[in-house]
Amino acid sequence: MAGNLWNDVVMVREDSSVTLSCFDSPPKSSVLVTWKMMSAREDRWSYLLSANCIDGQTDGRSSRVFGGRAFGISADASLIFRAKAASQGRYSCVIEQDDKKLQERIVLLALIKLTLTPTPPVTVDSTLRLVAQVSPSSVAAWGTWVSSSGEQLYTEISHDKGSLLSKLPRITSKDAGVYTCRIRVHGNNDTSVSEHRVNVTVNDRAVFSFTDVTPGGSRSMAALSRSLVTLTCPPILGDYVLLYWEYPDSKRMELIFQFDRWRRSSTNTTKHHLHLIDPASLAAVGNFSFLLSPALQHGGVYLCEVFLDDKVFSQGNTLSVLHGYIKPSLTALDLNCMYSERSQVKTAKWSYVQDPSRRILQSDAVLGRITTSVALPVTPETAGRYACTLYLKNGNSVQYMFTVTMANIDPTVSPGTALPPAAEDVSASSYVSSFSFLLFLIPMIAVAVGVLLWRQGYCVTHRSVEQSLSHHSRDVENIYENPDDLRQQTPPQGAVYMDLKPTGELDVYKELDRYNQCCS
Repeated sequence: MAGNLWNDVVMVREDSSVTLSCFDSPPKSSVLVTWKMMSAREDRWSYLLSANCIDGQTDGRSSRVFGGRAFGISADASLIFRAKAASQGRYSCVIEQDDKKLQERIVLLALIKLTLTPTPPVTVDSTLRLVAQVSPSSVAAWGTWVSSSGEQLYTEISHDKGSLLSKLPRITSKDAGVYTCRIRVHGNNDTSVSEHRVNVTVNDRAVFSFTDVTPGGSRSMAALSRSLVTLTCPPILGDYVLLYWEYPDSKRMELIFQFDRWRRSSTNTTKHHLHLIDPASLAAVGNFSFLLSPALQHGGVYLCEVFLDDKVFSQGNTLSVLHGYIKPSLTALDLNCMYSERSQVKTAKWSYVQDPSRRILQSDAVLGRITTSVALPVTPETAGRYACTLYLKNGNSVQYMFTVTMANIDPTVSPGTALPPAAEDVSASSYVSSFSFLLFLIPMIAVAVGVLLWRQGYCVTHRSVEQSLSHHSRDVENIYENPDDLRQQTPPQGAVYMDLKPTGELDVYKELDRYNQCCS
């Protein structure tokens, strides 16, 4: 049989007891069983032990020390020994009868080493590494780590190194338990899986503190509202990432995004305008990054912290957001630009693209906003493109563009075409139509109100004159001073009185209703 082939693979941990079977079904006749070994560093067979076997049973146990290791043959002709680092290699069992080889069975002995770092009990909030190292590395066909609850953990397999790695970041007492490494090896049936277990304990009385912190630089950038902005993180493929947001022009900071690469879990408090870029391809990309579609209020400082084992790497992104909108009036169109995170802004300016030297009137009364006005109606001298440019202290800039025509106003943006019009943006043609309609409607409303007021005034005056004439001959000088005396007199037909000393809370409204009936 070729030196690189074997019938079966047995995988054991170092310092564990090993039993290698010679045959699946014992022979019925008398045979000679011989065990040989070829270590991983050798290319020839070395004799170990032999024994006569009748009906599958040896004539007596035998043992031998070879290479500082003790080997023995059991009653069923199996080879017994304790695995050491030097035990890795191929083992041959040759069955002979009358100096004739009847069968040879070759077993590859592979070693697996399980390592937990740090050594349990593990401190809360630390990152536990579960590593399985297989030797020789070529035998591992597939493998994974499984939690104590039976959940399959995300596992990275390095076939060149023969390693299987999984991690438990930000560990808690809930993560304690028995973890299993399952491995399928080349040469075995696909359903044959080797399982090896380790026990994880957690010290919940202590919390891990990260002291190895590497601060990165800070990016300064500006973007248009609703455009796409990439927030970068340190160029480290960490175990998990935390993204903090410091509110624009404020010191208030909060945690807005968490992603655990090993547990495949994430928490996003920003809903839809922020997401992690393609988490499925992180291993190929090599680092974390986020895609943001900001509104004006989403400017500020975004601090990305990447955690790798017991180390922390940070990267800052300072973002100013520029937002443009139109506010109409009866006489002008106000073009407004608002911007956030003013700490990194050098200046903001309006310019008339067709004639940059023309002076543009600005309103800087409100911090974080600049305004210029275009008189209505639009004339050839005022039509054209108006640019609102935001300049940062580091030299970067971003620009919002308005195009004003005599027929309409159609806001455009620069740079980029991903920015939709602001929610407040509407066309000037609709403004002009609205203004024309209002100019027509206001006089009509005024006439209608005047007619109603005239009719009401006529009604009140007419009735008041009638009441005054009806009682002018009476001795009462003021009808509001003693209305009870007036009630005792016989009123003229159709006369109405208002009693301003009501006895109940609603009486005054009843009197007014009676009075208003005369004008209905």
